Amino acid sequence: MTFELLIIVALILANGVFAGAEIAIVSVRKTRMVELAEHGSADARAVLLLKDNSERFLATVQIGITMVSATAAAFGGASIAQDLTPALAEIPWIGEQAKTVAVSGVVAVVSYLSIVLGELVPKSLALNAAERYALWVARPLLGLSWLARPVVWLLTASANTVLRPLGDRTNFTEARYSTEELQELVRGAASAATIHPKVGDIADRALELAELTAADLMIPRQDVVMLSLDMSDADLRAILETMRFTRFPVYSGSRENVVGYVAVKDMLTQLLAEGKLELGRIMRQPRFLPEHQRAVQLLETMRDTQPMAIVVDETGGMAGIVTLEDVLEAFVGEIQSEHSRLLPEEILIQGPGLAKVLGTAPVRAVNRALSLELPEDGSFSTIAGYCLALAGKIPSVGEKLVNPEGIEFEIVEATPRRIQALLVRVPTELHRASSTES
Repeated sequence: MTFELLIIVALILANGVFAGAEIAIVSVRKTRMVELAEHGSADARAVLLLKDNSERFLATVQIGITMVSATAAAFGGASIAQDLTPALAEIPWIGEQAKTVAVSGVVAVVSYLSIVLGELVPKSLALNAAERYALWVARPLLGLSWLARPVVWLLTASANTVLRPLGDRTNFTEARYSTEELQELVRGAASAATIHPKVGDIADRALELAELTAADLMIPRQDVVMLSLDMSDADLRAILETMRFTRFPVYSGSRENVVGYVAVKDMLTQLLAEGKLELGRIMRQPRFLPEHQRAVQLLETMRDTQPMAIVVDETGGMAGIVTLEDVLEAFVGEIQSEHSRLLPEEILIQGPGLAKVLGTAPVRAVNRALSLELPEDGSFSTIAGYCLALAGKIPSVGEKLVNPEGIEFEIVEATPRRIQALLVRVPTELHRASSTES
């Protein structure tokens, strides 16, 4: 029986090697392995090969664990239980049930040892010393992974044959983090001072960028200062003197019919050279983008081509404009230029949980300024749009709107067509909770 016990212990320890290897290889930092490999470590190169072929590696580990566990249970039940049966049969109250009791006892003990020595202990050791464990086990495991290729292929093909009618396939790769999980990791690292809070905020915004579209970032058409193609020289000069922008969209006839845009530097150059302004001669061709284009694609497009684009709706009409600055502000917050300081603040904090907000302020900016969670994925992008959706109509001056969270929106400036400014009052309890969390 001693020999059989040694075999079972060896199988359980082998199970532990596989279980620890899985944790160590997956959790070890790839950048550290690259550094060691560049200094000539063959073990580090083996780790990198396993990480780069994670599907085959994890499949090999799963096959190894399954085969070792099954062998240990079967060997224990067949050999040790057989040796124990005669001794148990002599116990009066066991008698004829000796074989059943022996098998059950052996399975229970083997299972207990497999969980403790074959799973929990090696995984804990591998997690606490991932680098050393990974380097120690990498080369043998790489060789085993190569030898197990036919078995991995056979088992994977068999599983896929069963799963194909269900529209699925076998995938041994480790689970990927969702955007929300990554954001929690970043926020946790920032809270623990593992990374600088500002770096954490930028990383958090970058992850949010994947969910944003051009419609979320654009300046709505009604808030865009536009120039008519046939505008007189005097009117153009007046706009240059009063409007602190670097580019203007140009329309012909209707404001929805955008035909180009002009840069202020081109206008000034023409004015100095010729003494008058003619937009048709300095106008540039615009780039049109759909409302639903992802912000990440938008960033790539604007970085390589133009710093301003016209956003169009499903009918082809102009919905607004978006600039490279709008996209960058989604990363780092508001960017103050030499001209933007001259413009009125969209959000003016007047006290704890109280702010005066222009209707053009993005909902996202209001959320960040007041630590709120107003919906940002509706059919609106500004706080005025949110209030219109909340009221179901254009509210009048003095009207107060209250959302389900108890946040009050008092209209202080409005026209028959638009909300121009409002006061946002956050309930004391909600404001305190938000302040505590932040």
